[in-house]
Amino acid sequence: MADIFTPEKRSWVMSRIRGTNTKIDLMMKDMLIKTGYKFEMYPKMYGNPDFVLRRRKIIIYCDGDFWHGFKYDEKKKPSKKFWRDKIQGNMKRDRRITRHLRRNGWSVLRFWEHDIEKNPEKCSARILRKIREK
Repeated sequence: MADIFTPEKRSWVMSRIRGTNTKIDLMMKDMLIKTGYKFEMYPKMYGNPDFVLRRRKIIIYCDGDFWHGFKYDEKKKPSKKFWRDKIQGNMKRDRRITRHLRRNGWSVLRFWEHDIEKNPEKCSARILRKIREK
């Protein structure tokens, strides 16, 4: 299927997709506030996590279903090679970053967009379990 926008218009549309303060990030922020533990949002550190609990060495990522490839192998792939490469690259980068952080003593929690939206209690419970382990 051909793109309905000119390259310039597509570039403008894509530039409007936010990477910070997204709906799922703000939902996660509310969950973390309710835990009562100190956290940072968008810390400047390796892997650009969404949240970090430094004293507990816990890093949290909020992964969008489309951009990070939720059930990618089971779904119909995007028709454009660019998008397939983009999503597969994101998935590969996520695995590499998670491995690196875990090797350096961090606990890494990754939450899917649909879980944050539909099962926030489950996400909060998982965070609290990890905090208690530390």
